[in-house]
This record gives sequence, C-alpha cells and structure tokens, in this order.
Amino acid sequence: MKIYASKGVLYVLLLLVPIFGRAASPAWQIDPSQSTLSFTATQNGAPVTGKFKTFTGEIAVDPANYQTSNVHIVIDINSISTDYSDVRDILFTPDWFNVKMFPKAEFKSTSFNKIGNNTYQANGNLTIRDKTVPVTLTFTTEQPSPDTGVVMGSTVLKRSAFGVGQGEWADTDQVKDDVKVDFKVVAKKKP
Repeated sequence: MKIYASKGVLYVLLLLVPIFGRAASPAWQIDPSQSTLSFTATQNGAPVTGKFKTFTGEIAVDPANYQTSNVHIVIDINSISTDYSDVRDILFTPDWFNVKMFPKAEFKSTSFNKIGNNTYQANGNLTIRDKTVPVTLTFTTEQPSPDTGVVMGSTVLKRSAFGVGQGEWADTDQVKDDVKVDFKVVAKKKP
C-alpha cells in the first residue's frame, strides 16, 4: 500500500504506520495546518527555532509485518521558516544548507519496530547536503477519534555530521552541535 503526500513535514508519513496497523486499509489525509516539523538549535546559549513547511514522499506499510514497511521522504530545504529572515537567509548559504547545490534533504527508512504501547521507532538514513547519516526516530501515536490520528516525537541530530555550519560556523562553542527536531502530525481518515 502506498500513500502520497505533497505538503507537511518530514515525519508526517510515519503517522500512518500505527494507524494502518489498526484497520484493513483506511485512506488518511494529512492535515498540514495541524502538522509541524520544527527544529531548535542553540546559538550563544539562546534557542534558535525554525520549521520546514514542504515535503514529498511515499510510504509502504504492511500492517502484519512492520519490518517490511518503508518510507521515502524528500524535504524542500527552501521551505525553511524562522522567526527572523536574516537567520533564514544564513541557513541558505554555502556554509549551512547550501540550497543552491543541495535544495533537498532525503530520508529513507531501513526498518520499523514497535517498542511499546503506541510507541514505535523508524530507523533510516537521512541525507542533508551531501552527507548521509543513520538516524532513529522514536514516536508515539494516539487516535483521539475514529477519524483522526496523531503522532508525536523527537530526535536529536548532530549538525556537524551533515556538514551544516561550516567555516566560521563550524565551532560548536558558538552554535551547538546538537539540533533537536520535534514533530507532531495530524491525519484525518478520508470518507
């Protein structure tokens, strides 16, 4: 089974894994107005936050066997939004995301596991710029109504592992290496 999405966040498709496990083959529509993928970095001791607004991707889920499920997502780096336009502009430069050369980030899952009651992990490879790094996403799910599913989780990435923040920005004393990524995804069952 494949689901296609064109707007939302990197982890939005992960929502469908646990929901498909509860029903034969429901179709779900992602609600991008309620779904978020945000990041928090630390510069000079102060948090710097932003989010990604746009991605494309697909998910294939076998409800009987999560190990055979897979996700492939591509994020439009140009969709970064921050509270300050100068921060956004800096993130586009060659020292950071270098969006002219690397306009997309890509996640490809390698395995899924149920690790607890409504708690899952998706392992995979995340490519940002020209660096591919294994990552594990841990998330929880809830279904507040028969027609609504929600997934929430977070992970921490090392920006230096992806070559994000080079030159004068490579020093992790000024901008810390750890970047926290939080996600909340809401999907509605299609009629």
